[in-house]
Amino acid sequence: MPTDKEVKKAFKQTASKNPDQYYATSVLKEEGFKRKQCACKIFYWTACDAPTCGDPACSGGFRFFGGKTPAQRELDYVGVWNEFASHFKKLGYTPIKRYPVVARWRNDTDFVQASIYDFQPYVVSGEVKPPANPLVVPQFCLRFNDIDNVGITGAHYTGFVMIGQHAFMPPEQWNQAKYFRDIHSWLSKGLGLPNKEITFHEDAWAGGGNFGPCMEFFSRGLELGNQVYMMFEQTPHGPRELKLKVLDMGMGHERNAWFTKGAATSYETTFPTVCKKLFHATGIKVDEKVMEKFLPYASYLNVDEIEDTEKTWNFVAQKVGIETKELREKVLPLAALFSVGEHARSLLFAISDGGLPSNVGGGYNLRVILRRALSFIDKYE
Repeated sequence: MPTDKEVKKAFKQTASKNPDQYYATSVLKEEGFKRKQCACKIFYWTACDAPTCGDPACSGGFRFFGGKTPAQRELDYVGVWNEFASHFKKLGYTPIKRYPVVARWRNDTDFVQASIYDFQPYVVSGEVKPPANPLVVPQFCLRFNDIDNVGITGAHYTGFVMIGQHAFMPPEQWNQAKYFRDIHSWLSKGLGLPNKEITFHEDAWAGGGNFGPCMEFFSRGLELGNQVYMMFEQTPHGPRELKLKVLDMGMGHERNAWFTKGAATSYETTFPTVCKKLFHATGIKVDEKVMEKFLPYASYLNVDEIEDTEKTWNFVAQKVGIETKELREKVLPLAALFSVGEHARSLLFAISDGGLPSNVGGGYNLRVILRRALSFIDKYE
């Protein structure tokens, strides 16, 4: 049996040769989007003949700060979910409350890492009915693979809310075009984005023996979310259509608020009161001129995507126009401040849902971010 990575790669190649079969291309064409291929080889859809796929690495980083956001609606953090829930309720979805972030109903993970985790394995397998169908949910998630990025890129978290759009349907009731049209309506009406400011990426997803196509959506260099269509299972005899097809759209709550505000970092729109208190307590000052030049390139410092960290810091410093040492001195105290606030929030949710920092299992991850936050406090108090 091939690995999930191999399945994804093979299916992506298959889907790229026949996009009309696997993606909601009829909706894209109705909305005036055209298919192109980026220099990075990604196939994407654009309504303004954009020369790149819109990924920050291809399009020049984040480009929505300082009043440059193309969103015509400004939403605060709480307002994003309220508006999203109201919008999708009108489209026939039922908003439900989040599940605990400590995933006690599963024996393969300690924490919920995506909204679909709420419904795995029993709802996805068809053994248990979902609480509603279709539904939307503001699920708090914990992931610990991006700890070193927290505070630096302005976009990364250990704990975040993934807004999920989900449906669990037999093949005869599956309506991929509607699901895609619904998320497009959120982008165009909920956020007030004109089509020329949205780019859709063709992609694929594979996990746990299941796989299918997915569409990622970007604007001004920021990925706002992606919609996965779990349609097939891998068997020893090849792909087979699932008896229950699953819609798994995950959208970054924090990113949507950040994007509509056009703020310098997402932390300042996610927990503004905490940031204000931390700035007052630490006395850390922001060099506005340096940060204005740095933040569009902050995404380049994602440690998961760079081979030479020092080389990348030198590149970003050159773009900002100052020495690397000075750039670090300006950025790292801010990164520490945001990390303290971010880690405290993750710990608050985990502990309130029954998780504790410890030396074993998922508790060790909580211990890591607790110690990291405390070390920053000791360093900059």
